[in-house]
Amino acid sequence: ENKHMKQTVKLSLLSVALFSQLQAQNQYSLEAINVTASQATTLSKKDVTDSVTIITKEAIEEARVTNLSEALSKLGNVTISQSGGLGQQTSMFVRGMDTQRVLVLIDGVRLNDPTSVGAAADISQIMLYDVEQIEIIKGSQSGVWGADATGGVINIITSSAKKGVHGVANVEYGSFATKKASLQASYASEDFDVLIGGLYLDTDGFSAVEPVKGSADYGKRYDELGLEKDSYNNNSLNLKLGYNLTKNDRVEAKAQIIDTLVDFDTSAYDIASGAYLPADSTVPKTRLKNRFYNLAYKHSDSMNEALFQYNLSTFKRNAELPNYTGVGIDEYAYKGSVNELKLEDKISYVENGFLRVGASYQKFAQEEVTANANKSYGAISAFATNYNKLALVSDLNTIITESIRYDKYDEFDNSLTGKLGAKQFLGKDYYVSANVGTGYNAPTLGQLYGQFGANPNLKPEKSLTSDVTLGNDNVWITGFYNEIRDLIDYVSDPVTYAGGYAQVDGKSKFKGVELGYEDYLFDAVGVTATYAYVKTQDAKGKALARRPKTQIDAKATYYVSEEFDVGVNAQYIGERYNAADNQGAQTGKYAVVNFVSNVKLNKTITLYGKLDNVADKYYQVVDGYATAGRSLYFGLNAKY
Repeated sequence: ENKHMKQTVKLSLLSVALFSQLQAQNQYSLEAINVTASQATTLSKKDVTDSVTIITKEAIEEARVTNLSEALSKLGNVTISQSGGLGQQTSMFVRGMDTQRVLVLIDGVRLNDPTSVGAAADISQIMLYDVEQIEIIKGSQSGVWGADATGGVINIITSSAKKGVHGVANVEYGSFATKKASLQASYASEDFDVLIGGLYLDTDGFSAVEPVKGSADYGKRYDELGLEKDSYNNNSLNLKLGYNLTKNDRVEAKAQIIDTLVDFDTSAYDIASGAYLPADSTVPKTRLKNRFYNLAYKHSDSMNEALFQYNLSTFKRNAELPNYTGVGIDEYAYKGSVNELKLEDKISYVENGFLRVGASYQKFAQEEVTANANKSYGAISAFATNYNKLALVSDLNTIITESIRYDKYDEFDNSLTGKLGAKQFLGKDYYVSANVGTGYNAPTLGQLYGQFGANPNLKPEKSLTSDVTLGNDNVWITGFYNEIRDLIDYVSDPVTYAGGYAQVDGKSKFKGVELGYEDYLFDAVGVTATYAYVKTQDAKGKALARRPKTQIDAKATYYVSEEFDVGVNAQYIGERYNAADNQGAQTGKYAVVNFVSNVKLNKTITLYGKLDNVADKYYQVVDGYATAGRSLYFGLNAKY
């Protein structure tokens, strides 16, 4: 594996050979990037000990990615597992840890759905028309954010109104009759600011299912087989209001509304093989109505940054599935919410040092689920983070952070979690950093009381994560080791698919190495290349399903002039198996290349085009579920 690692790193770095010309500001030439999710306060990326990947607004616009899952895959070096096209069921893996162990926030509001079996955030439904920055913080963040953050935090920061009147409009059309349009308008004065935006997306899509690997028709796409298209529709709206009471006091209100309709495919019993296999169907569909609200009061002075806020996330899901008898349709209704009340203060007690202290109350509720009683649980929390930037060695910065959090649950054992981080600069740019954190994941309401495989006897998972990084702004290497005790997993028979949620006694382990390279060459070419090797095993030593052992991501953008850029991004997925213990179909060992170009006609209007899967590569991420072939999209973006 060491030999393979060396070979793949060499391949990833070969992508840097391109040409040159001077270019104005772009995603590679931004001087200072701030991070807010690492210690729940704004810090320069250089002053953060955590492993952080930042996806900027400029990167999103240049790559023309549509939703969060696409951005994480193409720009964030995160492994994505999707069962079909736009809007279909999607999972992600951060250092081998899956979606339910990664906390996803939008402007500080939780996107993780307590009614879903894994309390996972549905990242395929989050559109990026209003996003300013996406932060990916790896390693346990429970000491800062609490439960659901054992694998890390993904923090989405939406756009804010800037002084004056501004507007952004975008239209796009492409393959699978995909139509997308968005509009955003804002106004800000000294005292008041408002921003409103919306998006409409509709696509005919393609069949979510395809023949499983090993079948006679494997390799044929939906149109060759006459399979039904699975369409997708998304209507999103965002609103932000702010009023400055004084120069030190401010009130804010934010709302995000997401309504979607997803056609999908399930499974059916196959007589020939005696197993349940993915099957084409005209019946299954899901309607989602998700709402995210935030009310906040902020006070700042020379010593304090105080915040009092109320967050509310509501989730409503109505699903239609064919009856198992083959006659009629079964309907399932899910409704849940997360209420959070938080009070905190960042106290700057010395220069380059602060203490963040606070308390919160959270209530996770399953208010209505077909054939199930209402269920809920709550937690009262207290937390503190200390941060210091010192000059302990000559004039080289030393950064030390300590976080601790206590959560008192009314249904489970109470939890004390913490996090330690240190970063020592070895010269002007080079540094070594290390982090260790403990995590806590409570069973979800879906896992405890849901309709599919529920187990009310589940207890919380506990975790330990650690990493060490050596690098600078351009090159870095990270080694990590994570473990989860009493991991909660869905255990099923590989033939009948019958099963349910169970506790896997013992320690499940995740370890690996990440390498990265980023630079801006010849004043014209931006290059990013990353390599990840991940080894996972459950408490019995068996590899976990659907995690690739190796992944390489490479991206290059050539800024031909201030008005014209061309970019290419590629991803290689190594060995990966559809089932645990390296069983089931082998769904890795492929590469996909995408192309994008932007032409700025004037200071207001930009035309763009993107060609995904340039080589029309046939592959499956999940056995029996389709991925898009060669796809072409054109768009127009206007800014005022």
